[in-house]
Amino acid sequence: MAFQDLEVVHVVAMDQQRCIGKGNDLPWHISADLKHFKEITQGGVVVMGRKTLESMGRALPKRVNWVITRDPNWNFAGTRVAHSIEEALAQAVADVKASEKPDSIFVIGGGEIFKQTMDIADRLELTHVELDVQGDAYYPEIPAEFKKVSSESHTDDKTGIVFEFATYRK
Repeated sequence: MAFQDLEVVHVVAMDQQRCIGKGNDLPWHISADLKHFKEITQGGVVVMGRKTLESMGRALPKRVNWVITRDPNWNFAGTRVAHSIEEALAQAVADVKASEKPDSIFVIGGGEIFKQTMDIADRLELTHVELDVQGDAYYPEIPAEFKKVSSESHTDDKTGIVFEFATYRK
């Protein structure tokens, strides 16, 4: 456990070049991936950057939403605000202990937040999307100490996009 006896979990979908976003939005729509994300995070505590929240347009229901921003006056309905990753994680601990998923903090983006929390991450819940998107937000390189422990391949019925749900652990 990398943070105060809690498991830090990255939850993200990325393409073959590790692209996770384009124009402040997801570069694809895969219903099964959105459902998978919901199953992993619902009932828990999510930590994200301001741009990630704004791209979604709303706080995620049935989760405690911690948002990191440098703007001291920023607020958004249904969220809790922190001004650094350290502050967000420290403040989120009490919420995690009281949640339906009392062992994990879910980091959900964006690229800079993933980069800054990679050293303390214990588990990566990655959706590998078989596309090559020229985006503007990227997931960091997966460090060698992470090993893939499970995976499931799928094809989206509507779009034909091939993707894989994969879990990595240190």
